[in-house]
Amino acid sequence: MNNSTRKRLLLPSKGVGGSFLFLLLSLFLCCTGHPGEVRIKGQFEHLEQGEFLIYSTDEELDRLDTLRIQDGAFSYRLPALQTATLHILYPNASELVVFANPGADILVKGDARNLNEVEVSGSEDNESYTKFRLSTLGKSASEQKAIARDFILEYASLDMSRYLFTSYFLCDSTTTPEQATELYDSLCHARPDDLALSKLASHVRAIGMTRTGNPLPDFSLTLLPGHGGNGTEEQTIQRSDYEGKLLLIVFWAGWKSGSTSALYRARRLRRELEGKGKEIHLISYSLDVDKKQLTAIEERDTVDFPSYCDFRSLASPLVKEWGIRDLPYIILATPDGRIAASGNDWLKDIEPVVETL
Repeated sequence: MNNSTRKRLLLPSKGVGGSFLFLLLSLFLCCTGHPGEVRIKGQFEHLEQGEFLIYSTDEELDRLDTLRIQDGAFSYRLPALQTATLHILYPNASELVVFANPGADILVKGDARNLNEVEVSGSEDNESYTKFRLSTLGKSASEQKAIARDFILEYASLDMSRYLFTSYFLCDSTTTPEQATELYDSLCHARPDDLALSKLASHVRAIGMTRTGNPLPDFSLTLLPGHGGNGTEEQTIQRSDYEGKLLLIVFWAGWKSGSTSALYRARRLRRELEGKGKEIHLISYSLDVDKKQLTAIEERDTVDFPSYCDFRSLASPLVKEWGIRDLPYIILATPDGRIAASGNDWLKDIEPVVETL
C-alpha cells in the first residue's frame, strides 16, 4: 500500500466531519476488541502445574471457579459488563485480588516461591493496586491503613479505591464514623454514578454497630430444617430468645479461609464453659451458596447448634445491615445484651474476653 492510498483510507474526504471519523474509529476498536469480556492470563515461575480457586465478592461471579495451571500458566475468561473484584485463592490460603475490567487483557505474573510480590498489569486498577500491595509489604496494620487512605484519596475514581475503602475501613473495627464518612464522601464525589458504591451507604451507616460495648442489634432468622442443630421443622430465632444468656454468633463460609477454625473455636469454648458449669449459646450464620456443600461442612465440623443460611452470601440482609464485610466474623454478647467482643481474629479480638468469662 503506497502513501497516497494510506492517506485516502485514514483521512476523511472533503466535507466529512471529524465526528464521522471518530465514530468510524470507535466502531473499529469495538469490533476488534472483546468488550463485555475480561481475559486474564497468569504466568508463574517455579510452578509447573496446579490449581488456584477464584471467586468474587461483588456477585459478578456466581460460583467458586478453578484456575488450572499447566506449564506455569493459566488462562481465564469472564463475561463482565462492569468491573468485577476477583479473589484468587492460593493453595497456602493466601489471596490475590484482581480487578476484572471489561475489555481488558490482564496479566498476572510472579514467582510461586514469593506470592506476596505477584504483579498484575493490564489496567490502571490492577497496576495501582499492585503498587499499593508492594508499598505495604512489611508494614504494620496501622501503617497499611494510612497508606490505604492516601491511595483512596489519590485514586478516588478507580474501582481499586472502593475495594481499599471496604477492606481497610468498613471491615476494620477501629474505624470511626468520621473516618469512614470522609473517605466515602470523596469516593462518591469522584464516582457519582457508581451503583456498587451507593450500595455501601448502609454499611457506612453501620460503622460501629457491632463494636464492643454497643447493644447487640435486633435480628430475626428463619432456620431451614435439616441444617446444623435446626431440627426437622422450620423455626425462627430472634434476639429476644437470648435475653439473659451468653451468646456467640459466627459469620463464616466454606469458601473463606479461617471459617472452619472459627467454628471449631466456638465449639471448644462451649465445651470449656460447660466444664465450668456455665452455658453459652451458639449461632452459625453461613454465607455459603451451595446447599450440599453447606450440609457436608456442618456434618464434618459438628455444627449441632442453630445454623442460618439464605444462600445469598454477602448480599444477605443481616450481613448488609450489620456491615459484615469479611469472614470469619465473630460476635460475643453478654447476658445483659451488650457486645463484649467482635472481630475477625479470634486470638486478638475474642480470646482476651473469653478468658474473663
